[in-house]
Amino acid sequence: MFRPEEIFDELLKRAGKDGADEVLLGNTERDKAVIHKKLCGCGFSQLFLEVPLAGRAGFDLHIVQDAKNIRKQAPYDLALYDGYGELFSWYAGEPSCGDGLDVVYDLREGLAAPPMAYLKMSDDTPDFTGFFREIGDAESASRYTQKVKQLPDGWVPWYTGLHTGRPRKPLRIGCALHSRAKSRYTKDMRFLGQDLRRLGFPAPLSAVTCGRLGELFAFPYPVDVQLDVMEDGSLGSMLGISLCTGNIGARRMASSLNDGSMREVMELLKRWDIADNRWEKLAASLFQVSALLCSGDGDRRRFVLSGNIGFIKVRFQEGEPAHDAKAYINLKAMSESYED
Repeated sequence: MFRPEEIFDELLKRAGKDGADEVLLGNTERDKAVIHKKLCGCGFSQLFLEVPLAGRAGFDLHIVQDAKNIRKQAPYDLALYDGYGELFSWYAGEPSCGDGLDVVYDLREGLAAPPMAYLKMSDDTPDFTGFFREIGDAESASRYTQKVKQLPDGWVPWYTGLHTGRPRKPLRIGCALHSRAKSRYTKDMRFLGQDLRRLGFPAPLSAVTCGRLGELFAFPYPVDVQLDVMEDGSLGSMLGISLCTGNIGARRMASSLNDGSMREVMELLKRWDIADNRWEKLAASLFQVSALLCSGDGDRRRFVLSGNIGFIKVRFQEGEPAHDAKAYINLKAMSESYED
């Protein structure tokens, strides 16, 4: 009905309204031409615009495909997503392999590094060996398995990928914290520091960092912990902590940014000097619109476009109380059958 490039343009236009394009997203006209080439020949289930909350404006792009969509669109051109066609074709042939794939382009760095692919996991057991083989490093499967066996109680891995274009090729693992784990750390953040050290984090968490993590964990959002596993099995010096906010709708999110807990998060990050006033434009990127479309043969479908904030990520680096902060603007286009 619509080409992926056309849907992307409409989503980006709505996410950039009221000045958000300049303040949050940067030079979208330059990036749009690049992105169109990436989207040609393949749709998407959803997108994430990874936006820094301070520093140079712009975004990195996550192109997310769920398992159903991947299988429906097979077979794939080998050149898809700059060489990930074989990965998508492999995934399409797997009967049970998690929730899909996510390809990430570092647009803010001018695509200096190759895109990264993430495997999104679910309750079934993905074929980790096949995934890492298809992205060019089969040996990373054992690195992943060994680190997951060491995870503390209440840490649930839900995505993984490999930064093939970065020094030491860090293996990334994202873990959702069960509520009991979050509650334990909120009471005493030193427990998190101890668990990180057992996992191989290179330095103890400072008192300042523990205090700031405690402030983040006190907000009423699920928490995701992001780890980078080096080739020797140790952890990298960067710790990512995300507040998972996508479970509330755009209208409630707008209210929260106005005078609720999300506004408190942003004001906290501003006090830490890792956010500036651009967060005030995040509300402009929130939307949900729908239209009833009718095909020539009388088939009617409801088409829905939406924008919301999926995550707020804060990174802590060894020796720093806080490194930076990003918002992940989640864009979706859904089509569903419609009956009176």
